[in-house]
Amino acid sequence: MTRRTIHTAFAPGLSAVALVLMLPAAITARAEDMPRQGDFRITYTSTNISAPKPVTIGDNRTASATINMMTAVNESGGRLLHNMAGRCTSAPLIDTAAKTLENHGYCDYVDADGDHVFEKWDYPVQPLGAVNEGTGEWIGGTGKYAGISGTMKIRSRRLNSLTDGAIQVVGEKLGSYSFTNAVASAKRD
Repeated sequence: MTRRTIHTAFAPGLSAVALVLMLPAAITARAEDMPRQGDFRITYTSTNISAPKPVTIGDNRTASATINMMTAVNESGGRLLHNMAGRCTSAPLIDTAAKTLENHGYCDYVDADGDHVFEKWDYPVQPLGAVNEGTGEWIGGTGKYAGISGTMKIRSRRLNSLTDGAIQVVGEKLGSYSFTNAVASAKRD
């Protein structure tokens, strides 16, 4: 074997070994890019392509359940919920006589690396209007989001949809987050 033959024969193996040795450093660097705590301002959109048929639960009161498709962008420049897609449950209760809305749900967002962050949100009883306000909290995550917690104020505005039957919403989440060493979970204690 000549020196060139030996180099050619072992080069792919050496490249693989170098890649394996560099991978943990790259993973650590990405995890360190996410600050352990901070404030955020996230803009989101929500789309439900078919409005649910509500269930009557009393005089002038209805309930429904939906799964909404979400997108999120972190306007404060952080990595939390930046360019992420998600799905959220929604369980609105509407009282047409009192002209009020109450809504509760959960969300699961995923980033390009496949890491998830889980959210619980609530809109207390409030007047029906173009703009609604609620609160939310991070209740866990996976990968770089493991151990996340935090709270937020949520403000949403229903849009006029160009698609018949579709529900479209744009909103903002403002709050803070931090990480603990807790194991990620969507379950509440």
